[in-house]
Amino acid sequence: MKKNANAKEKPKSSFKRKEIKKEARKNLKRHYFRNILIVFLTAFIINGGYLLNTNEAQEFHIQDNTYEISGKKSNAEIILDFLSKQQNQGEGIPEPPNNYTKGVLNVLVNETTKSGSLIFGFINAFNQLYLNGRVSAFAIILIFSILSFIVYILVQNVIVVGKNRYFLEQRKYLNTSVDRILFPYKVRKTLNISKILFCKYVYQFLWNLTIIGGFIKSYEYKLIPYLLAENPNLTRKEAFSLSKELMKGEKWRVFILDCTFIPWKLLESITLGLSSIFYYNTYRECVYAELYINLRTAKKQNLVQPELLNDNLLDIEGTAEGEYPEERFPIYVKNGVLKKLDYKQDYDVMSYILFFFTFAFVGWIWEVFLHLINDGVFVNRGTMFGPWLPIYGTGGLLILILLKPVREKPLLLFILAFILCGIVEYSTAWYLETFKHLKYWDYTGYFLNLHGRTCLEVLIVFGLGGCAFTYLFAPLLNNIYVKKVTPLAKKVLCIVLLIFFSIDLVYSKYNPNTGEGISTPVEETAFYSTQT
Repeated sequence: MKKNANAKEKPKSSFKRKEIKKEARKNLKRHYFRNILIVFLTAFIINGGYLLNTNEAQEFHIQDNTYEISGKKSNAEIILDFLSKQQNQGEGIPEPPNNYTKGVLNVLVNETTKSGSLIFGFINAFNQLYLNGRVSAFAIILIFSILSFIVYILVQNVIVVGKNRYFLEQRKYLNTSVDRILFPYKVRKTLNISKILFCKYVYQFLWNLTIIGGFIKSYEYKLIPYLLAENPNLTRKEAFSLSKELMKGEKWRVFILDCTFIPWKLLESITLGLSSIFYYNTYRECVYAELYINLRTAKKQNLVQPELLNDNLLDIEGTAEGEYPEERFPIYVKNGVLKKLDYKQDYDVMSYILFFFTFAFVGWIWEVFLHLINDGVFVNRGTMFGPWLPIYGTGGLLILILLKPVREKPLLLFILAFILCGIVEYSTAWYLETFKHLKYWDYTGYFLNLHGRTCLEVLIVFGLGGCAFTYLFAPLLNNIYVKKVTPLAKKVLCIVLLIFFSIDLVYSKYNPNTGEGISTPVEETAFYSTQT
């Protein structure tokens, strides 16, 4: 029987899953560890820094018929906290929630939006005021929710486009640099990109209220960050229209593609997240980059405005040994702090001093901020009284100086940074416990911890963080020191910092910084360990 000539043919898919995955695996393996590092950096920035502080593992504190848990709450936990406290008013102590994981691995692989979201930040702030009567905590959390939202708009959202740009380029250009993650800032399109992605966030939130509409729109909007990675000059209307055209007739197929990742998610729970850190998360990025190029190539000629997809160098024949030709972006910042980052360079003594204090200060800010958000109380973290945590600065310097010979081998640098940071953290904890009889951090209860002084999860983060220091942050900071600070000012700054640090070091040796939220007597921690 002949087919009806007027019958509609079933539309053919613009991509083949097996071919996409095959190419994605090839792209992943080509520069395996560099790709892992890019995903780590993106996850680190998006999560606002890993929820790791050197105080203690998660534990319950029963006070005033309520419970508190160290660590940042997810949106779901905030809502459950609100509901459970209403239900338990006037009753006994509520049952603590089931925290099935500890440490930072869960944060790395958890894609749930944290309470840095403006909306859920407000909910959490309201909880603190209405349910606990903590006006100061309400004000603090509200302020930081707004600040977190600003960071989300200008940094966390935008850096996703930089990550996408890296994976689009590394498909064809073998020497794509880690600093490509800064692409939106280098082409000076930060505000345009942030505006479009904010609109995407708002539209998606509103569509989510319809449930089914939210699911459909999540796939319709899926390619917007990739379109901006190719052409950051797109307007909001152009970006949404192009994504809609490219995804027309493809939503179900992309959904099926996503479903094929389910076994990897199951493996993630079995391997405590290690499979996601070292394979799945990066593999998925390679798959999506390949998907975008396939849809772009297949549908470009049928688009209403095909000229908007104007970067054909992203899909050249074969592969190129070098990098993507930056002259395609005439406004690229070539002579500023965002110029090409040279991780092979030698740093002078003053730069190393400034590195130490920068890393130490950032570490201090990180830990103080986490404690402030978690408990609503400002605590000067660390053994010293100044705004610095020397362990962060020391670890960063040792990686930059001792591991300089292996900078060309990222995997080896990661392994050695992993070991080096483990030695520094363990020996520092041992010294403080033995001679000061104080614990400033305790990883008891974490997977593969060593006497509570260090653990596998922390060392993985430190190892990857060491790579981030080496290949991105150190050369970026050095460009700032060179371009923005005069030699005389640099010298004076180093001298002043060293004087204050030396005074603090001598004073803290005999009068270490202690107190609630800072340290715990060794005898007390030993008692709790025997009870758990």
